[in-house]
Order: sequence, then structure tokens, then C-alpha cells
Amino acid sequence: MKPSIRQSLVVVAAALAGGGAAVGIGAATTSSSTTTVQAAAPIPAANVSQTASGISPAQIYRNDASGVVLITATSQQAQSDPLDPFAPPQHEVSIGSGFVTDAAGHIYTNAHVVLGSSSVRVTFKSGKSYTAKVLGADRATDVAVIQVQGAPPSALHPLPLGSVKTVQVGDPVVAIGNPLNEQSTITAGIVSAKNRTIESLQQGQQIYNAIQTDAAINHGNSGGPLIDRFGRVVGITSQILTGNSDPNAGNIGIGFAIPIDKVSQIARQLITSGHAEHTYLGIEGTEITPDLQQAINLPVGYGVLVGRVVPGSPADMAGIRGGSTTANIGGERLTLGGDIITSIDGHKITSFANLAGTIAAKKSGDQVTLGILRDGKSQTLTVTLATK
Repeated sequence: MKPSIRQSLVVVAAALAGGGAAVGIGAATTSSSTTTVQAAAPIPAANVSQTASGISPAQIYRNDASGVVLITATSQQAQSDPLDPFAPPQHEVSIGSGFVTDAAGHIYTNAHVVLGSSSVRVTFKSGKSYTAKVLGADRATDVAVIQVQGAPPSALHPLPLGSVKTVQVGDPVVAIGNPLNEQSTITAGIVSAKNRTIESLQQGQQIYNAIQTDAAINHGNSGGPLIDRFGRVVGITSQILTGNSDPNAGNIGIGFAIPIDKVSQIARQLITSGHAEHTYLGIEGTEITPDLQQAINLPVGYGVLVGRVVPGSPADMAGIRGGSTTANIGGERLTLGGDIITSIDGHKITSFANLAGTIAAKKSGDQVTLGILRDGKSQTLTVTLATK
């Protein structure tokens, strides 16, 4: 079930180089460029003087800005005049951000920055520009990895990676990127919320556990780092909530970053094989809240109410049952009568994101034990997960 609270438009935060419209979610095409390379060793945390309260934004900028790049992605469009076979093809240029992660020149960014591109260049804070190769782009998580070509080791300044687990709501963060082609810009704010759910580029899929921040994010910031108070990357800035239906609208203080934990997991696969696999359960369902429990008289006020089971999916093979009747509850059309999933491997399910995140962290072939309520009775089911 998709969140129903966002009535405003959520847009990705890449931009056309000429300052044009934002790239709409799902508007990009899949890149076919893949390369198999070996992942370099991770970079340890920067050796900086810090206290329990962290380091200043000015020092973070001095330490990390040289590792943040401007990404210019060029895509070749159809002929400018379809009636003229000799008309030259059009080229669309979009801009975004990215950051160096290792000495091999791997750069993390958003998939929507480079999808469909025929050529990619990266420009460092020093002004030096180099070509880059797209190693892989994953639409489901909006994560891509590119590798800079021909840059000397002295040009590469890898950023240390942190974890979304180390940041709390209210913690200070900064974003470094290239909003509207204003290169090497830093903005500061706080972690406004955690565990947000945002749309992915893959239709019907969502990205869970996103970080919400009020650090100013605008078109061109896409793919840049969201950095904690110790100078560690905790997320990739990806989307903004505009507050209206205008995709060209700018920052209103609500931006979202994909957690670096998920980014790193996907990036390792892209570097190794050029594509990412996603473990799945195969259900569509509704997160149960105490209000929903009261509205439809459910036996519990937590868990996930299964609406539909995808035929042939791991959930289907394990015997999980979907609902058979529908009802309009609070303006949402829900499917009722299915199993209620209350736990996974003995851990209580507190949200749909909790269930989805646990499944996503598993591998194909892994088994999980689901606690369910069916017709008011508790039972357990063992599910063998697969990838789609």
C-alpha cells in the first residue's frame, strides 16, 4: 500500500543543464552500459579532529567537498524533425551530483541522473573534468555507480561512509552538491525524520527507510551526499517534496535521501556484475495501525494485513493467503480477509517498511519464519525467498 499522506508532488532532484524541468519519476530510460570490475577496499573514516558534538559544516566542507563531483549526462534523443530523415539528432544534457567512494574512482549517484545517457562526464571542485563509465544503474532503488576514467590518484578524494543507524531525528546534517549547476554548494539542516517511504523509478515499487531533511535540496543535488556531523556520508540526496503540482518548484524544506546502507549494498552488486538483485516476498498489503484495527475490528493493532499474494511468489509457495473482500476505509480501498503477518524470525513487525526492509536484507534462497494470524488463530509459516 502506498502512503496516502503526500498530496504534493514528489520529484527527483536532477535538472536539465539549461535550468529546465525536473526529471519526473520514472521518466528515464534504462541504461544498457554494464562493466564487471573488482570492488576496491573501503575507505576508513577521515582523520579529523572531532568532539562528541561533531565538526563544523565549514570543516566538513573542507574535508569532503573535493570528493563531490558535478555529473553531466548527455542523452541522444530522436531526430529534431521526424519528417526530415537528414535532420541531426537532438541531445539532452542533464546535471546531477555524485561522490567518490574509493581509490579506484567509483562514484555513487542516483540512477535517474545517468539512465539513458550516451556519455557522462564528471567535474571535480578543482575544475578538472573527465569522462566516466556507467557500471550499472538500478531503477528499484535509484542507485547508480559510475567510474571516472583517466583521473590521476591525486584527483580522487574518497568520502568516508557512515550508517543511517548512527543518525537520530534532530541531528545536524549537510548536503554538498551542484543545485541548478551552482557547483560545490553546501547547505545545512537537520534530520527531520527517518523511516520515510518514497517512490522508486520502478513502477509499483518503493524505497523504504529514507531520511527526511530540511537541508536545502534542489534540482542538480541528485546523487550528492548527505553528510552527518562527523563528516560521514549517511545518504544520497534524491527527491524533494514541492508542495504543489509544479515539477519545476524548488526546495520547501522537505527533501529525502536514500540511506547509505542500502546504497552500499546495491552499489557492491553493480560494481561486481552491473546489475542488482532484489529479494522479495510477493505480497501486497496494508500496514495495520491502532486506528485501522478499530475501524475494521482486527485482532491486533500492528503488523501487515495481506491483501493480495502474487501467484508463483515465495509467499504463494509458502501458503500465505490474501483477502477476498474490499472496503473503503478513510478514502483508501482495502482488501480484507487475508492473513495478518505479525512477526518475522521472531521479531514483531511494526510497519510495512519494517517487513520490506528485513526481506530486502536477505538473499535468494534464505528462509524466514513468519508469524501470522489466520481466522483469529496464530501459526507460523516458513518462506524460502527468491529474487525477481
